[in-house]
Amino acid sequence: QMPDWWVTWPRASHAAIVVLAIALICFTAGAVRAESAMPARSVKVLPVFFVPKGGAEPTADESTLLMKHLQWAQTRYQELLGDTFEIAEGQPRVYHSERGIDYYRPLADDAFPQIVCDLLQAYGYNRYNCPYVMFVVFMNPKDSFPGGGVGQPINGGMNTGGGTVLLSSYEFDRAPNVQSSVQHELGHSFGLPHVDVYGYDMGSNDSLMSYNPKHHTNGLTPSATLGTFNPEDVRSLAMNHRVFHKLRFDPKKDIPAGYNIFERIITLGAMVLPDEMNGIPVTTESGEAEESKATNVVQWQIVPVDWPFDGYTMWESAKCDNGWAAIQVTFPYEVDLTRVMVYAGCKDRQGGVRAVRIKVRDEVGRFCDVAAAKMKSANKSITFDMTRAREWRFEFQAGESGQVVVRGMRFFVGKDEVHPPLIVYGEDR
Repeated sequence: QMPDWWVTWPRASHAAIVVLAIALICFTAGAVRAESAMPARSVKVLPVFFVPKGGAEPTADESTLLMKHLQWAQTRYQELLGDTFEIAEGQPRVYHSERGIDYYRPLADDAFPQIVCDLLQAYGYNRYNCPYVMFVVFMNPKDSFPGGGVGQPINGGMNTGGGTVLLSSYEFDRAPNVQSSVQHELGHSFGLPHVDVYGYDMGSNDSLMSYNPKHHTNGLTPSATLGTFNPEDVRSLAMNHRVFHKLRFDPKKDIPAGYNIFERIITLGAMVLPDEMNGIPVTTESGEAEESKATNVVQWQIVPVDWPFDGYTMWESAKCDNGWAAIQVTFPYEVDLTRVMVYAGCKDRQGGVRAVRIKVRDEVGRFCDVAAAKMKSANKSITFDMTRAREWRFEFQAGESGQVVVRGMRFFVGKDEVHPPLIVYGEDR
């Protein structure tokens, strides 16, 4: 039954209200699609108990113990860094899965990717806009499934959004060294690799990111030999602005005298999730020389211009007959952009870029001009009016060599970055 005001208003007003409502729905839906690509400005640690169908509920003691461990790790990070992570809520959430443990047991990677997908869907997020490092205790009192503990940033790298940690309640309730594992796996979820990637010994290094048994805690009793962070760890964590808002890396203070810090920063890769888009498709008709890939320019590492060519992190086109090379980027959602950063050239290639043209595909399939700019330096910021699209085309004018080298690209709406790369060398906040 219609309300009285609807009956008494003129029919023209009815039509206007319907049109306004439809427009509002369309605007809201567009905003949701655009925001789906936007990482949270602040990422917090969210404690979660994951209960498979028919599984045991977490006890009050388990909830209390989980919060104690997270608060203890929070304090330890503060002691080591002068900054620490935030805990999202004062009590753990409890998620009840519609599927039993037998569904999860045979899945790849101890069901870690599927569990992450289940939680993202339940909490209304995707891999790109999740504002949490989800610290998950999987309720299974019978055995150590799923695994003995694992952590990873969802999108890899240092500052790309949320992350996750997973351990079983069996290990959580029984393992004496839970706290040292909590500190270690949180480090992974914030983006830290193991220390052996920097050439350090996993069994004896002082870092929390080693397996040094001297760091093992015993219940709620700390180790007599506390784990620390190597300079490489501090340097990387300082890049995770979404978690550590105040942390800065100062080489003069944070690198001890005589310490040879590893030049290259090693990052963890992105998770492969069964119900989410894994990576952003980048295609090109301009060739991929020297075993390089066009996909390297989006969501990957952006190295300094004075580094040598590296086909693992850069894209080099083939020689372009018309002097222009191009890539097409198809985002998983429509994105609003107002600025694009282009990182071109490297020290041992002649593939400098003279100019850039930016286009988007319209409703009838044509690519329309958005912006154009000359590249007066190797790193160029190109601004334009806010434009929304899913498919973007970037055209690069080559120099005398007829080829271009692009080390990477970044995408912004205002001050917010959309689909950030794993790491950008030489960039501060």
